Amino acid sequence: MKKQSEVKIPLHILIDAIEMANDEWNQYLDIEEMQVVSLPEYPFAGEYDEEDQELSERIEEEFNVRFFRLPSQYEIHEYNIMEGFIWSLPEGRMQDSLENSIQGRGAFRRFKDSVHRYGMEQRWYDYEKEAYFQLAREWCEDHGFDYIDDRKPAAKGKQKEALGEKDPLAWEEVSTEHIIQDEWIDFRRSVYRFPDGSVFEPFYSYSRRDYVVIVASDPEGNYLCVRQFRQGIKKVTTEFPAGGIERKDGREYGGSQDLSAEDALAAAKRELREETGYESEEWRHLLTVPSNATIADNYAHLFVAENCRRVSGQALDETEFLKVKKLSAQEIEEKIGKGEFQQAVHIMAWLLALRGH
Repeated sequence: MKKQSEVKIPLHILIDAIEMANDEWNQYLDIEEMQVVSLPEYPFAGEYDEEDQELSERIEEEFNVRFFRLPSQYEIHEYNIMEGFIWSLPEGRMQDSLENSIQGRGAFRRFKDSVHRYGMEQRWYDYEKEAYFQLAREWCEDHGFDYIDDRKPAAKGKQKEALGEKDPLAWEEVSTEHIIQDEWIDFRRSVYRFPDGSVFEPFYSYSRRDYVVIVASDPEGNYLCVRQFRQGIKKVTTEFPAGGIERKDGREYGGSQDLSAEDALAAAKRELREETGYESEEWRHLLTVPSNATIADNYAHLFVAENCRRVSGQALDETEFLKVKKLSAQEIEEKIGKGEFQQAVHIMAWLLALRGH
């Protein structure tokens, strides 16, 4: 039999058990087999079946020697985790709304609905994962076990942020007001604390959907461009085919992969076909880059599509009025030089495509 000081527990086993905890099963860690075993809290007719009875007897004989009881659903204190998440947010209307959502019966369901409404599912998921990690680590320490942090690299990468370790140049968001938050945009007014402790406002930012840009060319080496009106500069622009990545909730803002109805490449193929009627079997990803890091939180996914062939007519949305225009590489260069190719991210995609990125 192993001594507790000799045991190293992979934390992912405990984290998975904590996630699965409910009021119908009691969970135990078997340190010999390094696995979680379960017994029903309320056996049928008050008696275990043969297999569960045998397990129950073994647990009783070797309790806290081989089998160690894991935290129950009530000991995990999911409500406290929700409270901690809310208190970690900047003060403001969103924090107040989430705080109200956890009052009274049905708190967890209302909290999840509110998190979804604010587009914060990934942030909550990361916070909850980190809380489970801390519970698993504390359980090991309380029982005298060493542990192995074998979480996936992506989760580890977020550990510093969740634990409060941040870049000394980072600003702290003190409060946020959602000036406009509808299905089209989340436009915010924020107050920030600078690294020297001073506070300044206002800073304005917004959320929109992640989108794709496609540098598309046909077999003759001509590039598929589109001409359309852009209300920001109030001009008809020449640019590459582009469009938003569709989301499951139908909103026009937020880039969470959990809410994406399609991945970036699928969106690029769809946008190329809808805006130009062309398709390609030769795709290459160039870069994923913040659209406008100063004021927006969405990302642009840049692609090259070569040997595009026309397969249909356009299939435009009701708000799209655009025409396809083929340009040679020289014509695109001339338009960029004259300031007539007005989309900065599209110019970036062009330059990356030219150098074979």
